[in-house]
Amino acid sequence: MTALELLRRLVELESPTADHERLSHIGLFISAELESLGGRVEFRGRHLMARFGDGGAPLVLAAHMDTVWPAGTLMQMPFRVDGGYAHGPGVLDMKAGIVTAIEAVRRAGSPAGPVCVLVTADEEIGSPTGRPVVEGLAREARAVLVLEPPVRDGTITTSRSGLARYQLQIRGRAAHAGNGWRAGVSAIEELAHQVAAVHALADDAAGVRTNVGQVGGGTGDNVVAAEAWARIDARAWTADAQARLEAAIYGLEPLLDGSVIEVSGAVTRPPMTQSADGATLAARTIQIAADLGIELSENASPGGSDGNFAAAVGTPVIDGLGPTGAGAHAVDERVSLESLEERTSLVTALVERL
Repeated sequence: MTALELLRRLVELESPTADHERLSHIGLFISAELESLGGRVEFRGRHLMARFGDGGAPLVLAAHMDTVWPAGTLMQMPFRVDGGYAHGPGVLDMKAGIVTAIEAVRRAGSPAGPVCVLVTADEEIGSPTGRPVVEGLAREARAVLVLEPPVRDGTITTSRSGLARYQLQIRGRAAHAGNGWRAGVSAIEELAHQVAAVHALADDAAGVRTNVGQVGGGTGDNVVAAEAWARIDARAWTADAQARLEAAIYGLEPLLDGSVIEVSGAVTRPPMTQSADGATLAARTIQIAADLGIELSENASPGGSDGNFAAAVGTPVIDGLGPTGAGAHAVDERVSLESLEERTSLVTALVERL
């Protein structure tokens, strides 16, 4: 089948992270494609890897099969092609990246060495089970190429922010909102103070970002809230900044007498920091692209990927090698078919020359 037909099949195999049955179906489909190209496929849980060639450290092409879209989204967002773009749930993030990996293996005439295609199944929720698979394979690899879409057209991603998730639990004291309200301690009022405190930890100059993305609490309009909670997203460019940010969040102090704060959570992705070997790999990638008439530059992303884990074990990583598009995680998600062809040509050349 053509690359476009393969893309359609992948998009129409809906694969939300929590739906193990659907992930099993798409995993088997991908494994059949890779086996048809001569790959030796192995599943580790729901994650799959296909090895091509023998001896030496492999070049890893990394993608993920899970999407943020719930089953049934195709009814409102069917796969379609319009104006040079393919549309549909997960088409950009990152079914097109999987197509790029498969097509690069298919087209590569003479790979420079062994190749392994890795497709994980829980990247969209932080890779809780995929992380050890990525780290283990990265340790034996000569390089890891991640097929996420780039931050900006004409770029590759060579560094990424580290990510962390924290949960804030607040206990106050319940009371009647009318009679005796002074005897209560509002957990929601305390929460308001803490949200402001968390957001005040952000530092644009230092690349530190915080966001309280979910809150809740209370039991009724006429009850002083005894409990409240918040969920926090925290990001930083370096491990030191991550550690300082975590210490600050765990060091939050209540402002209201009688309220209690409990913090849980931790770093979910270490920063993807470019090493000397990574810089050399980036320069080679940019030169190979130039040989193909493709102009590339390096870029940094405030988002995370499985590339964070690969880089953290010391392996050189190039991320953002997938096709360009727009609307990831949004109802207008789409991928450029011209970019799909260009990026497939580039990754094919990298397989042949790296």
